[in-house]
Amino acid sequence: HSDQRTDPYFWLKDRNDPAVTAYIEAENTYAESWLKHTEPLREDLVKEMYSRIVETDTSVPVKRGQFEYYSIDEQKRDYQSHHRRKIGDPDSEELVIDENVLAKGHKFFDLGNLTVSPDHKLAAFATDFRGDEIYTIEVLRLKDRKLLPDTLNNTSGDFVWSQSNTVLIYTTLNEAHRPYRVYRHRLGESQEDDELIFEELDEAFYVSVSESDSECFIQINLESAITSEVHLLDAKNDRCHPRLVFERRHDVLYTVEDRGDALYVLTNDNAVNFRLIRTNLNQLDRSDWIDVIPHRDQVTLTGFQVFSEFIVVEERRNGLPTVRVLEDDVSEGYTVQNPEKIQELRLHRNWEFDTTICRVGGNALDMPHSVYDLEMTTGVTTHLKTQPIGGDFDPNNYSTEKHLAISHDGTEIPIYLVYSNKALNRRPAPLLLYGYGAYGINSSLYFSSKRVSLLDRGIIYAITQIRGGSEMGRGWYLDGKLDKKKNTFLDFNACANYLIQEGITSQDQLAIVGGSAGGLVVGNFLNSDSVRCKAALALVPFVDIVTTILDDTLPLSVVERDEWGDPNDPEFYDYMKSYSPYDNTQRKDFPALYISAGLNDPRVGYWEPAKWAAKIRQCKTDDNPLLLITEMESGHSGASGRLDSLHETARDYAFIITQLLSESDSQ
Repeated sequence: HSDQRTDPYFWLKDRNDPAVTAYIEAENTYAESWLKHTEPLREDLVKEMYSRIVETDTSVPVKRGQFEYYSIDEQKRDYQSHHRRKIGDPDSEELVIDENVLAKGHKFFDLGNLTVSPDHKLAAFATDFRGDEIYTIEVLRLKDRKLLPDTLNNTSGDFVWSQSNTVLIYTTLNEAHRPYRVYRHRLGESQEDDELIFEELDEAFYVSVSESDSECFIQINLESAITSEVHLLDAKNDRCHPRLVFERRHDVLYTVEDRGDALYVLTNDNAVNFRLIRTNLNQLDRSDWIDVIPHRDQVTLTGFQVFSEFIVVEERRNGLPTVRVLEDDVSEGYTVQNPEKIQELRLHRNWEFDTTICRVGGNALDMPHSVYDLEMTTGVTTHLKTQPIGGDFDPNNYSTEKHLAISHDGTEIPIYLVYSNKALNRRPAPLLLYGYGAYGINSSLYFSSKRVSLLDRGIIYAITQIRGGSEMGRGWYLDGKLDKKKNTFLDFNACANYLIQEGITSQDQLAIVGGSAGGLVVGNFLNSDSVRCKAALALVPFVDIVTTILDDTLPLSVVERDEWGDPNDPEFYDYMKSYSPYDNTQRKDFPALYISAGLNDPRVGYWEPAKWAAKIRQCKTDDNPLLLITEMESGHSGASGRLDSLHETARDYAFIITQLLSESDSQ
């Protein structure tokens, strides 16, 4: 098509240009200078958030074989250490991996994967020291804590042990950062000699590997935004070739688990909200499919695990996840009753196949995460642990509410509020409104100990469940993508308008926040004239959608076209351009705006937030602050250490607090 776009800030994409580095550093210097007056508040916030961390804490052990594995947080240490002990012998503790030792000397660290071999003698682990999500896999012999010579580079961090204990199956990245190859590595051999066992050439598909619940198979999973395909490797045969389960079909997703001669398939084939079927593992014929859980209009199946005698599914009802247990393939089973105050009940990863115990977790906005063991034969849950919170935190001092806003087309959009009870009668109140709405990802109702610092200052935190997520079913997602993407932004605006009209907040007390694809929501809100706010946080925001999706060399561009559309198509080009925040920035007043970026971010290039900030600076007609902060040593997720992350969050919160509250109320 013939449209021409002028991009005066395209030069910011060249990170090797000294002028780009100087520009980013100048923005950082300006931001820190502006934030100087918030230092006392930031120090208070860090102290508060730190006081809520129970510094020495142990996770609930997970049984695997003759061991139980667990992680430990220790005082003044940024990262966890991972341990194990023999079941029934509490004095047999031994260290598996200490992340703090691995991270020493590095400004960023991420442990992408840690898995012990089936015989429990070796630990393979994947590390990233830049935040670019390119991982190196190494292997530690636990008996003498010696690293083996095996080093696997340019991986996605994804790997699985074979049952022989001598082979790793792993994935590597192409130049566009897409996992596309699966290799078989035999311990003791060079990576150059590794056997290529699968390659996916279609740029729209990501490749991952996983272990089946039964441990009989290694799964090679191919997935685009709308289509998937699975191949199986015999986990006990280190010379076998992948076996195709069902050939991919456009717009059909499926995942599989095996048990004996049966293969269970969770799929949206003729079932928009998914169904669970059973077929014969030895025949794999679609004509032999038998419904275990048929499609239901009001319930969405989101995941499942297979045990030797049970199947446990996670499903969403009325926008919230619940857990259901099936004792056989024909009964309806039962829905697990949520423990008190729990808003969401979710499956945890269960490593034992031959067991009657299933580990589940409970979330609530006003209560820390809780872990339970579910006895599948009776449906009884046993509380194992609630994440401890230090300081004077009391969950009884906080409350939640659910509201429904009416969007432009009459659709009801859920909004969940959490607040301190002492702020209940102070409405309109300052409020921070969160939105995401993309990829079918659900906005979870999770507790945040950091967020308490906002609540205790009288700020309400609100989570929207706008279309583009899957909170209300697969159709909720489909109505917020491609040529229906604007529903996402209109839903968010409707939520903001509702909260103002209902007197819960006011225009001068409203702040908004979104990250990554949620930054697209923030950008559209700022370009809209239908509603205003006092301040906005745009964290690693995806705001130059047309330029990014047109660029085939970027990690996500081709894959993302099933989500946003292909701008090479004139109709999608025009539609995407019509809502791209960068393309629609115009002369107007903007609220106080805080934008973050990560120099090594492989998902949202640092230049997108930088270009957007520059264009807004050129166009804004107000005197409100505009800050761009680029983290020079991290990627998409920001600081990696738990102590460093407190300072990062304190900076974000201080900006919002100073905009929404008076100086006396901010203390």
